[in-house]
Amino acid sequence: MDRALNLLLYPSNLASPGRLVKIARSLSPLFSQTRVVGIDQGGLPADEAVAPTVRLTRIRGASLGTPLGGVRVVCAWGARVYRRFARQRVAAISAQNLFLLPLAHALARRTGAVFAYNAHELETETVGSAGLRQRLQRAIERRYIRRADVVSVVNESIAQWYREAYPGVDPVVVTNAPTGTDGVIDLRARLGIPEGELLYLHSGYLAPGRNIALILRTFAQVGAHVVFVGEGALLDEVERAAAAHPTIHRLPPVEPDQVLAMTRGADVALCLIESGCLSHRLSTPNKMMEAFAAGVPALCSALPEARRYLGDQADTWVLEDPERDLASALERITREDVEAFTAPAIPTWEEGASRLREAYERALAARSHRTHSLLKHPLKRPLKRPRQ
Repeated sequence: MDRALNLLLYPSNLASPGRLVKIARSLSPLFSQTRVVGIDQGGLPADEAVAPTVRLTRIRGASLGTPLGGVRVVCAWGARVYRRFARQRVAAISAQNLFLLPLAHALARRTGAVFAYNAHELETETVGSAGLRQRLQRAIERRYIRRADVVSVVNESIAQWYREAYPGVDPVVVTNAPTGTDGVIDLRARLGIPEGELLYLHSGYLAPGRNIALILRTFAQVGAHVVFVGEGALLDEVERAAAAHPTIHRLPPVEPDQVLAMTRGADVALCLIESGCLSHRLSTPNKMMEAFAAGVPALCSALPEARRYLGDQADTWVLEDPERDLASALERITREDVEAFTAPAIPTWEEGASRLREAYERALAARSHRTHSLLKHPLKRPLKRPRQ
């Protein structure tokens, strides 16, 4: 059966649309075409194929990162998105960001499509959520979340938060489980690190919120080595430390399908997320999941998800206070601790994706049944009285 078009709306230029594309590909068997719709800010194609029936569509507009960006997205870019798709055969529309819930709901009502909310984090409790912005976020989410036919979140901790905040809402959990090629990138040989010394890995963006300054200070004083693989706002700081200290190293990022092979080349991964907001505290960081998928221990902040996955091993690998505990942890962790580590079972991407497809299938079937019933038994409207 031709299921027409599936739209995933996200207010960015889609330069790094990893999770969005994974969701789109996983849902694509249910639809004729799937479009991830973002903002055209120049420099990237307006239309880009990423799979046989999945495309990125960039429409001219603003960004949430600019002054009054949220208002401009909803009013300017959102209006263009609405005009583009309001008369098309759309089967499903999902807001991939809280601020796009009103737009997605309006388009779903106009086209008769399934309305979905795929939250990428705990949307109302982020670092940027405070004051008037947070009150607006909470009002938007409270107004629209129960109208959604499908709600999905990234882990069980956040799902439970939503169940308690909005009784009757039971989100589908789609954990961003990593995938990649087999093999090992021998970081130790590349960096010339002796076999007797442990090698720690910090992968991903070099940005605030990841305790990078703490990591640099601590590894400048201990015998273990750390390698940063990535780029970002703190790159200069990392490179200066690498030039000054023989135990600190930096390598350029690898291709996404090589991340697991790179992680296998380290002894321990670092996942020292700063708990600046509830969304961070309840998160399932990619670094942690990549380490577990690669069979490597992750030295983590005190995250509920880290404790849930690690179980009894959390006593070794979870730091209650990284600022206080990191140096002592590096002194106590031995090669024997690394070799004794048992990687926890983590869900595959397909496990969550299959649950999401099933939720979409149920919503599509319900929508089709309602439409069929209306066509078969149209509502009788009372005739208007003629004016006297």
